[in-house]
Amino acid sequence: MLGKLRTFQVLAECGSYTEAAKRLYCSQPSVSQHIRYLEEFYGVKLIIRNKQRIELTERGALLQKQAVQLLELFDETQELMATPAAQQPVAIYMSSHIAENYYEELFDSNAPCCKACPFEINGRCYAELREQLLAKKAKFAVMPVYPADEGFCHSYDIQGLFEEEFQLVFSQDHPLAARKVIYAKDLEHAAVLQTKSKHMQALIQQALEAKGVEAFYMQMTDFQIIKKVLRQSDSVSFLPLKALDPADASLVYRPVKGLRIVRQNGLFIDREQQLNHAEQAYCDHISIKLSSF
Repeated sequence: MLGKLRTFQVLAECGSYTEAAKRLYCSQPSVSQHIRYLEEFYGVKLIIRNKQRIELTERGALLQKQAVQLLELFDETQELMATPAAQQPVAIYMSSHIAENYYEELFDSNAPCCKACPFEINGRCYAELREQLLAKKAKFAVMPVYPADEGFCHSYDIQGLFEEEFQLVFSQDHPLAARKVIYAKDLEHAAVLQTKSKHMQALIQQALEAKGVEAFYMQMTDFQIIKKVLRQSDSVSFLPLKALDPADASLVYRPVKGLRIVRQNGLFIDREQQLNHAEQAYCDHISIKLSSF
């Protein structure tokens, strides 16, 4: 039927059976046959043949209007069906710290998974990542593993990735900057800046308390804000080395003798949500890359 409507549309446009046959690369009898079929199908006269040019009847003009819309819709549908569907990017949820400081090591454009499927990074703090997993908005996430959050951790398959050791950080003008060796007792009554993560706070505070150190703790939004405050105060903080720039002489970072603060990072996978092929490929890639640190 669509082929016959297209013949009718071409004939209506050019006004000649001969010209219509040329445009359609067919014979004049074929054009006549298509028109006759449509007239019989609809039970109305569509074309009035004159010597010079054909004319459309009232019903013919109505059919032409409908035929234009039908043929345009058909052509658009054909084009739409012939166009490959855009591949949905893989949603990768990870801690903002890891996203900012490990991106180059993780996402090499030559990696097979990166070539096969696009991805999007959703950098979040621990509490937000936890919320995304619990709400089933994330299938997997790269984030810290806090044993104290036992109930949450037991709900997911966790692949251990790498440990980060936190070092003591302070400004270059801080009194401790002149010390060759720093002991835990040197932090007695110090102002210690921490992020708002209650689990990270507990990790640091428990380590200091185990050494009998009483300190004053202040909360900051993130590592970047902490570093800015450190440059302008006598406060100290414990930060992972990856969050520090070796070329930044305004901050000094040192180990504390006898004190070791370590945070484990892992790949949390929701066992209740099936990973597709692309998602599994990214999980495997991330696991291999980050396990090497």
